[in-house]
Amino acid sequence: MMVGGDAAPIVDVNLLVHNSVSTVGAAIESVLAQTWPAIRLTLIDNASTDGTFAILQRYADAPGVSLRRNRVDTGGMVNCQRAFWHGDADYVMPKTGDDIIAPDFIERVMDVMLRHADCAMCHAGGLIFTTSGGVSAVYPPAHNLAATDGDPLARARHVMSRYTSAPSFWGIYRRQAIDALSPFAYGAGWDHAVLAELALYGEIRHLPEPLYWRRDGGRPVDVLARASSGFAQRGLGLDDWLADLRWHTPLITTAYGHVERFALARLPPVSRLQLMADAVEIFRARWLPLLRQEAAAFAARLPLLLAACQRSDDIAIQWRARQITDAIAVVTTICPEMDFARARSVLAGQVSEQAGRACVAALSA
Repeated sequence: MMVGGDAAPIVDVNLLVHNSVSTVGAAIESVLAQTWPAIRLTLIDNASTDGTFAILQRYADAPGVSLRRNRVDTGGMVNCQRAFWHGDADYVMPKTGDDIIAPDFIERVMDVMLRHADCAMCHAGGLIFTTSGGVSAVYPPAHNLAATDGDPLARARHVMSRYTSAPSFWGIYRRQAIDALSPFAYGAGWDHAVLAELALYGEIRHLPEPLYWRRDGGRPVDVLARASSGFAQRGLGLDDWLADLRWHTPLITTAYGHVERFALARLPPVSRLQLMADAVEIFRARWLPLLRQEAAAFAARLPLLLAACQRSDDIAIQWRARQITDAIAVVTTICPEMDFARARSVLAGQVSEQAGRACVAALSA
């Protein structure tokens, strides 16, 4: 791998690794074998415990390679955020420690980026390969994103309507565009929401050829939702009494994540409000039966949550009541046909009763 070059801009590749001892070597080699002449590779170890770091150290002295190690497991989402913030090259590529890329992936993608000055990100088609090296599936063309409309709001709507699988996230990003993004928020579907906002600041393009090779495919939605929650990312149990409840409704949380993100977008208020409403409409059109299933399951769980809240006191009841109230607000934003009036009334009564007890205790002190 050559570093530098007068004509070729540098691409910052940030390889995100956690306990990938059996796969990370192939992932690194796939970057070192790239035909693009100007690459900076940063290996980011997320507190691995299985011998991964020793493998990374073998590459640390190679030209253009640097090694960073987190002493505490910060979670994959936080590491991806750091990849976007790390370095100063005009182009950045976050990458997983399991998957590999074709030797001409960066060259082909950068050709698109350099020919289209308004392109914020370009990715390539993907395939799934097995541990034994065989190809088990090719992602269909419908998974590729081509948000190239001149209207930024139309590009964001396109991403919300189409984004489906990881290969369309793991591309090369123009730093000018990612610098405009709001920080990542914990929650299921954070990558969906990031790309939808990114489309406001530039085009998203793709190469149809499967140049991104994903190892063994993705994980189930509910597993990803658990892993993306703030408590999981912090290494805390999801059954922790203080935990956020949104991981119970991963698809609803994904849709609502877009609403939250558009509220912070770099747009006039009227455009932000329009996109917030569009997000609800688009995801209901895509997933309505599943959204309603999640909402019903959450409603069935509510009596237990309210009973546990009733048994609390002081700050605990205030905190848990807020968590339940926030979760209800998320569900009803995406599924307004759900009726949680009784649960809201119970919560209000519990909080009022606790506040009264606290007031009496304070006056008696």
